[in-house]
Amino acid sequence: MIRTIHLGDLLFLVALIAPSGFCQVNVTVKLNQPNYLVGEPIIVIVDFTNIGTEALGYSICDGHADLTVAGGQQKQIPRLRGCDLGEGSGGAVCGLDHPPTMAPGQTVSFRYLLKGYRLQSGSYVMHASGRAGVRWFFGMGRDSSLVSERKQGDPVEGAMFDVALSLDIRQGTEDQLRQRYLRYVNEAVSGFGITVPSREAREAIAEMAPPFLEKTILAFANQPESAGLAAEGLGQIPTPESRADLVRLFDKSADLSLRGIIAEKLAGIATPEELPFFSSLLPGRSSTLDDRIRVLAVLGIGKLGGEDAVKALQSVLPSPNPEVRQTVAVALGNTRSSAAVPILIGMYAEEAVRNDVCWALATLTHYQWCNGGGTASDTQARWREWWRSHASLLTLYGMDQCPPFGTVFPFVN
Repeated sequence: MIRTIHLGDLLFLVALIAPSGFCQVNVTVKLNQPNYLVGEPIIVIVDFTNIGTEALGYSICDGHADLTVAGGQQKQIPRLRGCDLGEGSGGAVCGLDHPPTMAPGQTVSFRYLLKGYRLQSGSYVMHASGRAGVRWFFGMGRDSSLVSERKQGDPVEGAMFDVALSLDIRQGTEDQLRQRYLRYVNEAVSGFGITVPSREAREAIAEMAPPFLEKTILAFANQPESAGLAAEGLGQIPTPESRADLVRLFDKSADLSLRGIIAEKLAGIATPEELPFFSSLLPGRSSTLDDRIRVLAVLGIGKLGGEDAVKALQSVLPSPNPEVRQTVAVALGNTRSSAAVPILIGMYAEEAVRNDVCWALATLTHYQWCNGGGTASDTQARWREWWRSHASLLTLYGMDQCPPFGTVFPFVN
């Protein structure tokens, strides 16, 4: 069951949708303010009160809130592999063996940031569902089953919520938006170290990445705990200054994980100005993390496209890492350059990269090159002959012209 809540000028309160019967917690869900400007962070607050007679453990690790906006404009995430198989992503691991406890009558609040959207002005409905961050736990390292009929792992009655919130967004001036961000900036830079409020403020700023806070976002990198947020935020600001700051941050850092994030963000932007930067990453070293950076540089070069990109990618072929060579094939298929085809045909001699070569040639030409018959050398000879006869007649396609799933290409024969 979903209940729609209408917001007026006052901060609202929504009751959670709870099953009938006894509840151990009462949950309410609310937005942190009645309306928003375009480009402002949107935060959902989940309050939960222990209305039972027994203590509960609580932590942000025990709860979650899935936030979606019907009809909302989502961020466009670059597909670095083009028409190749989709991008992979990992999830964060969160766990707390001995959480703090909340006594009967106590209320705890957690804040959740809406991510992945670039909402324009208008009225929307946000769907918020999840679980309050509570569990059966009595503290002091004791399993609750020793002092209660409950045991760890049992559901906490009333912890689940599923609501709809009315979301009002209007267009404002830059000065108005700057004013709204003042509290986030103040929280982000206040105190010593990274507190919960400062971390949440930095996440909000990095998520929305307003260009006028570019230098504020860059300063997040001064503390290792939030350096990744600096890269995430700068990677969403499409200006020469932000890209130059990312390159300088890359050069200044010895953290290969941070360098990988920066390389990924720059690869997603991929303007011609970054070609020298990507090319400088190609020699690489032998560590796994360093090769991941090389892979991202290769994909960024492929996204740039053109003959200069093909020349840069050709220099990576001697890499001893098959993943790097496979990615070179994928990137060549994204260049929309006829110069990539002879190189890909030559790469087909190596068994480890053949599938990637087949896909890259199909991406470039929208022809099916591989049919599984004949030796590699025979196949290469047939392809070279076909390419000599057809190259001037073909239209070459880019990574933004992927055919619909299931499209059957004509065969090269």
